[in-house]
Amino acid sequence: MIRVFSIVLVVAVIALSIGLYDIKYRAEAAEKRAERIERDIASEQEGIRVLRAEWSYLNQPERIQELAKRYTELEPLKASQIGSFADVPMPHKADDFYAPSGRKTLGGYAGVVPADLGAAERTIR
Repeated sequence: MIRVFSIVLVVAVIALSIGLYDIKYRAEAAEKRAERIERDIASEQEGIRVLRAEWSYLNQPERIQELAKRYTELEPLKASQIGSFADVPMPHKADDFYAPSGRKTLGGYAGVVPADLGAAERTIR
């Protein structure tokens, strides 16, 4: 009985030591993989920094303006190309913006009463 128990213990020790070495080598492989991934991340971050610097250089307004002058026939934008004050629609004079509800607008200068108002409205003033 003691021999069987000793053999079982020896086999268990051998199995555990093999398992321990396997776990150790797997952990080392995972650590190497993690270090490689960290190096790749650092390399990609450096590449991103370089690309951002290049993008910043390429998008400088002075540089773009020089390229536009050299390769296109574009001219600076003029205000008349957008529109004029005559194109802006004026709001209706009866809106609350010009006269509060229920009151007629005076028109012209605020102190001048238009001729179309009745005599009764003129006497109120």
